Amino acid sequence: MEAKYRKWHRIQGISVIVYAVSMFLLWWMIYAESPYALMIILAAVATVSLVLSTVSGVIRGFIGYKMGLKATKKDWLILGIAIVLAVLV
Repeated sequence: MEAKYRKWHRIQGISVIVYAVSMFLLWWMIYAESPYALMIILAAVATVSLVLSTVSGVIRGFIGYKMGLKATKKDWLILGIAIVLAVLV
């Protein structure tokens, strides 16, 4: 059970980073007037990574609850970053 928790934690962290990088690149592509096809692909990647981050957080929270774990500061930090990025977009 602990291995699953760590796996989902890693997935959530990676997906938040991918979301942040893809959003930065998307904003840069808009200002650089890149082709629309590339922007649409990058927007799809950002959307998938945001959904994956949210789903993995819920799954990890459920597994942690079953294990009797409480939220740590790192969990709140990742959640805060995800919320800030979602609001900025």
